[in-house]
This record gives sequence, structure tokens and C-alpha cells, in this order.
Amino acid sequence: MASDNTALFVSNEVLEQFTGKRRASAQARFLAQLGLKFTQRSDGTIALRREELDAYTLTRAIKARPLWKPDLSILDRAR
Repeated sequence: MASDNTALFVSNEVLEQFTGKRRASAQARFLAQLGLKFTQRSDGTIALRREELDAYTLTRAIKARPLWKPDLSILDRAR
């Protein structure tokens, strides 16, 4: 059952890498500023659902991706 639970939540290492913070209180502030939903466990560590992080990073990647536009200037030169 523990393996199912760990698949649902981001590991502490991933959380540190994403936030750039080691302390749970600093991670909580960072996540709150981004508007991500998380809970703080009784031992003080952060429980961030993997789907929450995936949704945030996916929407950021889509917004950051420039739209591809074909260069049709060669058609003007062909005339």
C-alpha cells in the first residue's frame, strides 16, 4: 500500500528540486505563492499531489511554447 501512496505524492527530493528550498516552511511559502494546493503533514513535511505538480508544470510549458509560424516569404520571391 505504501508504494501506491508514494506514487500519489511528490517525493521530498523532487519537492526540494522544484522549490529550491530545503525547509518545509520555505517550501510551503513557495507553493502557496504559486497557488498550488498542498497539505502539511503532522511531522511538518509537505504533501504535494503529483497530479497538482504535473498540472502546473504542463500548463506552464504550454503557455511558454511559442507558436510555430511558417515562413512564406519564399512564395513572394518566386513571382
